[in-house]
Amino acid sequence: MPPPALLLVIATLVPLASFLMLVFLGKRMGNPLAGYVGTLAIGSGFVLSIIAMMLWLGGGVYFDPLARATIEWGAGKSPINLPLAWIPAGIMDGQLHKGFLDIGLWVDSLTIVMFTMVTLVSTLVHIFSIGYMREDRRFARFFTYLNLFCFSMLGLVIGGTLLQLFIFWELVGLCSYLLIGFWYEKKSASNAAIKAFVVNRIGDFGFLIGFGILFYHLGNASLFNVWKALDLAGTGHAITLSNGVVMGGGLLTIMGIGLFCGAIGKSAQFPLHVWLPDAMEGPTPVSALIHAATMVAAGVYLVGRIFPILTPDAKLFIAIIGCTTLTMAALIAIAQSDIKKVLAYSTLSQLGYMILAMGVGSWVGGLFHLITHAFFKALLFLGSGSVIFAAHHEQELPQYGGLLRKIPVTAITFAIAVLAIAGTPFFAGHYSKDLILTHAGAFAALAGEQGHSKTYRLLFYLPVIIAYVTAFYMMRCWTLTFWGKPRNQHLYDHAHEAPVMWMPLVALAVLSIIGGYNWFGVSGMLDASITEARHYSFQNGHTLHGFDTVWPTADPQQRGGEDTPQPLHPPVYSPRQEAHIQGVEMAESGAKWAFLAGIALAFLIYRKGYGIAQRLVAIAPLGWIHTWLYRKMYFDELYYAVFLGITMGISRLCGWFDKLVVDGLVNLAGRSVRSFSWLAGQNDSIIVDGAVNGSAQVAQAVGFVVRVPQTGRIRMYVTVFLIALGAGLATALIIVLYRTS
Repeated sequence: MPPPALLLVIATLVPLASFLMLVFLGKRMGNPLAGYVGTLAIGSGFVLSIIAMMLWLGGGVYFDPLARATIEWGAGKSPINLPLAWIPAGIMDGQLHKGFLDIGLWVDSLTIVMFTMVTLVSTLVHIFSIGYMREDRRFARFFTYLNLFCFSMLGLVIGGTLLQLFIFWELVGLCSYLLIGFWYEKKSASNAAIKAFVVNRIGDFGFLIGFGILFYHLGNASLFNVWKALDLAGTGHAITLSNGVVMGGGLLTIMGIGLFCGAIGKSAQFPLHVWLPDAMEGPTPVSALIHAATMVAAGVYLVGRIFPILTPDAKLFIAIIGCTTLTMAALIAIAQSDIKKVLAYSTLSQLGYMILAMGVGSWVGGLFHLITHAFFKALLFLGSGSVIFAAHHEQELPQYGGLLRKIPVTAITFAIAVLAIAGTPFFAGHYSKDLILTHAGAFAALAGEQGHSKTYRLLFYLPVIIAYVTAFYMMRCWTLTFWGKPRNQHLYDHAHEAPVMWMPLVALAVLSIIGGYNWFGVSGMLDASITEARHYSFQNGHTLHGFDTVWPTADPQQRGGEDTPQPLHPPVYSPRQEAHIQGVEMAESGAKWAFLAGIALAFLIYRKGYGIAQRLVAIAPLGWIHTWLYRKMYFDELYYAVFLGITMGISRLCGWFDKLVVDGLVNLAGRSVRSFSWLAGQNDSIIVDGAVNGSAQVAQAVGFVVRVPQTGRIRMYVTVFLIALGAGLATALIIVLYRTS
């Protein structure tokens, strides 16, 4: 096994070993030793991932079992593909190992980047948790669950098949259930855990439908095998498989949307977004891990892996879902008063940007934003955890104010995260969000050139508008928390920072600044993973077209520098290049100053607290809108009425039917049996007892004395004998009389 793959496998298994150790010994270890063990496990995974990244950048060679040749792996070269036969599945066309379903490893630049991000953020969350959870009586159990959570996500990242991805996908869902409901004595926490689990099962049902279609036709689910077999799905035309079976465009679209339904659940996209805000009932470090590095990131990662097999209609569906989610969630975030709810809807909106990016072909942009978002969103949640810890677990913004003077490190690092998510130049979020908006503009421009509806432009204009809204609601959150005068003097007087929480905040603040720069290498490695897939496909005698619809990261008009000689004639661009150039111009003109406008407006309105906002809300239409947004657009009430209400109504109808019809028939049968048994008892007393008494009298008349017991079998035998004897005598008498006559 090549060294990078071996290191990543070890880094995945170390948290699992720590989990098993804490299961049996965690309670004895206690606080803080259990926290140190869990943190050391995931921290060692991060160190191993860094070593694997360095080796990956250097490159090497290995014997590939699929190509049956020595292949050079490394950044921009080829991935490491190690399929293994797993369970018998019947002989089907397209299987790598005939008769078996495969599992395995797929290591490329995307794997390396995702693995490093997950272990880095998880390590910082573990360190923060040592201080945040130090007074919790289930301290060891918390780190036990965290280690299992990290193992599940890391196993998902290195998985080489969609089935393997789904197995760890479900394990991630189980861990989120355990952690969201960690404080299960709170009814709201247990309800939130159940809600998250059930809603995700709805999305997974769609995933299984899509996976079933795929496996039925291919007989395998390894990433490269799927990409190779369904390579031309992006054209929207039918595909003829190697066994002659034809998969039509409609079937391919249904398959792609079905697989995407899993991401709708995991990444909390409309209409399955309702579980994520309620997930804030868990401890704040759990919120940071779910929103930044693990559960919601899994959905975007899935879409990135299935991108080569998505049809144009499936991609359009994905883009519409992402655009709807980012718009809806950002508007709801404006009116929330709970600091964690603001950040939760912020996550929904940013995930909408990533899903939109995948739909419009910004593959690198969506995954790039996934990485940068992990840095500043983990910082925001850990910062909110520091605020909540300082405020003795008070989460309402109206109770804050002026905390900049009491917890300055938290305030400054939180401000850096706000600038990053607002898309401020020189911060990480600016580069990834600008790339998404550029490609969304290019997509809209290309759709216009091809004669499609003008409504395609909404996929660009709505994200641009929400860029202003994002800066507004995040600056509102910071201002109400850290600026102005205290609105709760007792809370303010007792607020303080915990030193153990400073280091993760500072580290994430640095990453929120430098994470988007080219020299940091994230976007370059993501771009290289496409080159690696194409090169590996060529090594196996195939040309991969699944990534042909991905927009390039470089502007077609970019020059090599001032010293580069200019061409004598203006270059001729293809329609896609022309659209890309228009996208660059649209992004620069539309969202260039979004960060400044949103931040300035929020500071002007909320710098002195809620005074101006309350006067605005007093205006009837604005007040109605504010209530509508504060109540989360009444989605919970709508779902309760439509789904839960109908379900409860059907259950009551079934209960009525069971009680009146089913139980009625059973009770009728019981009464009938009771009535017949009573009647049989009456007949027995009249006929049988009468015959016995008559036989006894006959016996006495002829001089026989028969002592018949009152109970038992003897009475029955004697009674039958006497009846038969009487019947025989009567019959003989009749025959004699008949013959003599």
